[in-house]
Amino acid sequence: MIWILVFYGILGLYFMFIGGMGIGLSRLQKKSFLAYLSPKTQFSIVVPMRNEAGSILKLLESISEVSYPSGLFEVFIVDDDSLDESWTQVRRFQAQHREIKIYLLSNSEGKFTPKKNAIHKAVQLAHTDYILTTDADVQVPEYWLKEFDACLQTTDAKLVAGGVVVSQNRSFLSVYQHYDMLSLQAFGLASFAYKKPVICNGANLCYDKKAYLQAEVYKGYEQVASGDDVFTLQSLRQNGFKIEFLSSSSSVVWTEPVKSFSGLWQQRKRWAKKTASVDSHYVIGVGILVTLVQLTFVVALVLGFWDTRFFGFVVTAFMVKLAIDGWYLSKMAKMQNLIFCWTDFLKVSLVYPFLTLLFSLSSLSGSFEWKGRRFSK
Repeated sequence: MIWILVFYGILGLYFMFIGGMGIGLSRLQKKSFLAYLSPKTQFSIVVPMRNEAGSILKLLESISEVSYPSGLFEVFIVDDDSLDESWTQVRRFQAQHREIKIYLLSNSEGKFTPKKNAIHKAVQLAHTDYILTTDADVQVPEYWLKEFDACLQTTDAKLVAGGVVVSQNRSFLSVYQHYDMLSLQAFGLASFAYKKPVICNGANLCYDKKAYLQAEVYKGYEQVASGDDVFTLQSLRQNGFKIEFLSSSSSVVWTEPVKSFSGLWQQRKRWAKKTASVDSHYVIGVGILVTLVQLTFVVALVLGFWDTRFFGFVVTAFMVKLAIDGWYLSKMAKMQNLIFCWTDFLKVSLVYPFLTLLFSLSSLSGSFEWKGRRFSK
């Protein structure tokens, strides 16, 4: 019986945390930036690229269709030894869209890991004051640059983070990634509401070039494979720069889901190792709490074969958690003008404890693969 009480105690802490995050999201729903100011800010859009022949043209097409003067932005595509037709496709696009300033660069050896090197090289060559990073497999909305411009004009922010949505198709894997990303976005946005921003996504991140260089954002994390986003956020926050988050649906970018389970597993191992390197007791604490909650369900399910009272706990706790998590994530979906499907969310919730534990425990040791390369951290 004592174990059931311990399990309920862990869930109680989790429900208090989710309640606080939900309140944070409610605060931000009342906040909006003026979206009808005359465009003023000049942007350097930075896109690291490696073997993205299947998606880079979609990104460039979406950038070419943004409602923003082409003279106020430039695009840096930094190729990281692609082995496919990515380079050729970008060159062809350049020739067909000369009205857009597109610079295609080759990544070079440096003191950072490949993606950080690519971004750092482009930042140093940028001709504007603001860097806007995204990934080669995303598509941007029409008013993407206008939203960032309006935020920068109406605040003195040196970093502005935007939302990212994983596209869904008919596969369960894509549905899982969609709702998992939604939960990460909700956590990140709520942390901004409490003036303690801890995570963001490099697929939609804008920052001041001088602030980036002054903060030496990768110092101490040179050999961590990814983390260009959270380390930039962490460094600028520690240096006292103002930080904002765009919660409007017209600023959200869409990314493709990982197509295979093995690819998803490698991605989650990379994310977990990046998170472990973040200098934030809060992020680590939340990660431990979430893992404990999932462990609680799995252990209780196993113990139920010896004591059926644990089965009762699993059913009751699962239904309560489903309702609270659903309330929380549906608020986030509404902010981003997304449809929240309770049936899909139920399916994801049924496997979430097992997948979370698998990804968490497997990240404790060993290396992972990313873009055809292996990394240890």
